[in-house]
Amino acid sequence: MPPPPPPPASAAAASRAAMLQSVHSLASYSDTLAEFLDQWNSVILDVASIAATFTVLFPGPESYPKPLLAAEPQPNPAPEPEREPSPAPEPPESVPPEPNLAPEPQVPQPNAAPEQEQEPEPEREPTPSPEPERQPSPASEPEQEPNPKPAPDPTPEPAPRSVRERKYGDPSAAELELRCRQMNFRELRRFVTAHVRDREWLRQVGPAALRRADDPASLVLRTVGRYYICAESRDAEAACMLLLELYVRAGCPRSRERGHSDAGLRQEAREAALTWRSRLLRVSGRVGDAGARGARGLAFYMAAFGVPVEFPAQELYELLVAADVSACAKVLKCSKHFVKTIRDVVVEMINKDMHLQAIHIILAFELQNAFPVESTLTHIMEKLEHDRKDDNEGLTLEREEEELTLLRSISKCMEDHKLCPSEYPSFAERIVLLEEHVEKPKQAFAGTKRKRTTEDCLG
Repeated sequence: MPPPPPPPASAAAASRAAMLQSVHSLASYSDTLAEFLDQWNSVILDVASIAATFTVLFPGPESYPKPLLAAEPQPNPAPEPEREPSPAPEPPESVPPEPNLAPEPQVPQPNAAPEQEQEPEPEREPTPSPEPERQPSPASEPEQEPNPKPAPDPTPEPAPRSVRERKYGDPSAAELELRCRQMNFRELRRFVTAHVRDREWLRQVGPAALRRADDPASLVLRTVGRYYICAESRDAEAACMLLLELYVRAGCPRSRERGHSDAGLRQEAREAALTWRSRLLRVSGRVGDAGARGARGLAFYMAAFGVPVEFPAQELYELLVAADVSACAKVLKCSKHFVKTIRDVVVEMINKDMHLQAIHIILAFELQNAFPVESTLTHIMEKLEHDRKDDNEGLTLEREEEELTLLRSISKCMEDHKLCPSEYPSFAERIVLLEEHVEKPKQAFAGTKRKRTTEDCLG
């Protein structure tokens, strides 16, 4: 039988083209599928981060911040019932002395029937006479009461602890240190939130506990998260701010591991700080109009993890003023890199003619060693004089009025920080000279006006 004829060349070419097209389609589908899987993986990561946030905001039944509070006061009442039975054996101890003191009356009571024969004996009637003698013996009984006095000795010690339990829930430094060692940021946040009203105690033990963590910076960053967006409660917001304060008070310690790079952590903190700033601008219009709570929280955050280079010097000053720099400067000075940034900001302020703001920051952060007050004031006055010479003669008086207002504001700022402006002669003399230059033209103008008014009236 002859073999089948070969397919025409056109049909073979068409089949090859179809196969090639299907291969190309399959390859493009594979690329599309790979891109989709990558996007899906990023979505899963985002969902996981959101789930972690919700875990902190809405803890499940496995959380136990409140049971800890309920379990801690129990051991303290436990010793109290143990001390309650201690007075219980005391009465039996006091009971045996009673039969020792009065063995005779106890003998007649059980033997009243057989001793009826002894009742007629009149000689034993004077026995009541020793009974009044035994009346002072009850006075000796309170003398025996000092025996239970060792029991009240420990009682004054737990008394203040019971008061603290009623107020703060008996916080435990060992428990706080354990959670820091374990790098358990969820439990650390719950612990600080539960004891946020005991701020002074946390300020005493918190910095040392944070230093015991393997990576304190990562622990605090994970614990705080982005609470400024949505905190689960008022206490949780206060706890996060307090935790930032404790970390700054500790000196902003870093990881103990050698060669550990915290570039990723710094980048994450930088993005969070800029997001926080954008939120303040969106809500308040400007950073200076933010509330003290939000401004202080952002100041502590940047003191802990660094100030972004994108943060303008003017806004940083407004942020510190809104946060009440005089109240939080003591904490902010514990951060060395923040103080270094503040020094650079002061230089930028002076170069941008922000003289009053620069003096305020220098005095608030006690930077007189880096910026001596006298030399800084001299530099400011020289710069003002140089700028005044560049102005037109018609603007000289107006320029002197502005300079006088500025120097008076600087003098008031120095007085607020317990510095006497008269101790700086050139500065004080400049104010007096400007007052003379500004006040004389005003007086002359007022006298001319009065003279014209008088002439008009006479005419």
